[in-house]
Formats: sequence, structure tokens, C-alpha cells
Amino acid sequence: MVQIFRERMAAEMDDGFVIYINGMRLNKLRALPHWLVANWKVAKMFRELEADPDSGFLGYTPIFLGLRKGAAMQYWRSLEDLQRFATDPNGSHLPAWKWYNEEADPDGGLGFWAELYVVDGDSFETFFRNVPPIGIGKFAKMVPMREHERRLGLSPDGRTRRAAAGDVGAEETVE
Repeated sequence: MVQIFRERMAAEMDDGFVIYINGMRLNKLRALPHWLVANWKVAKMFRELEADPDSGFLGYTPIFLGLRKGAAMQYWRSLEDLQRFATDPNGSHLPAWKWYNEEADPDGGLGFWAELYVVDGDSFETFFRNVPPIGIGKFAKMVPMREHERRLGLSPDGRTRRAAAGDVGAEETVE
């Protein structure tokens, strides 16, 4: 049975992390075979990454965006880990990218997109309640919200902490 966080929880990662979101869009129905192959290649990459704890890959969350498009929100320990994976001549990423550029996209039938965010340990905030571990909550240390120092003001009760402790004008939140 999946553990569900009944109390308000927050994720903490002091060293920060990287979020890499990439997705595909089926632009033309005739590109469906390429879309299926691309999904297979992506799934293979995720299996390889998950099997290698030294890769720096923390995991991913699939994102359903409709019938023709989808994405994966990936979590990485560092930008260097992600770049090492993306450029590894012996890995699965470079052949998949070559396949896409040379074979899968002769007429724009299958589109790819990506976003990359480097997240400092003090520049993110999370909130979890009545859900199992999801997103960064799968990979971070989870603490009760009452023990968590809110950094950015995300608060389920509408109260905020605008600034870090010691800053002039900081609002204090008491639970």
C-alpha cells in the first residue's frame, strides 16, 4: 500500500537539484510510428538511468498533456550529471537524438521540446498533504510543515514568510 502524507509535509534538499522537462508532440498522424519508437527509446533511457545510482538521475514524473502530447519532469542531482548523461558517447541519449534528427523528423511530424531549471537549495518550496510521495517528494527529505522553514511563502493557510530569517521586514509564521 502506498504511504499517503496525511499531515502537511514539505520536501527539503539543501544542495539543490535540477529539473529537466522534455516532451513530445505528435504533429502529424503519419508520424505515429516514430512517436511510438521515440516513447520506447525514452522509456529505455529512464530504465538505464534508474538502474545506475551514480548517474545523478533522481527520477521522473510523467506529464499527460493531451492525446497528442506528453512530457516527463525529470529530477537530477546536478547540471553536471545531466550534461554527462546527454553527451555520453556510450549512453543511449546520443543515438536516440541522432535517430530523431536523421530519421524521425523528415517533415516535422514529431516535435520535441525541453526546459531546464537549476534549483538552488534555498529557492524552492513544496507542500504535500493527502498524497503519496510525488514529484520532488519522492527524492527529498520529507518533514512536517511545522518543522520546515518556509523560504518563499508557500503556505496552505495563506500566511507568508516573505524573507529569510534576520532580514528586515521578514514576516514570521507561527504554526
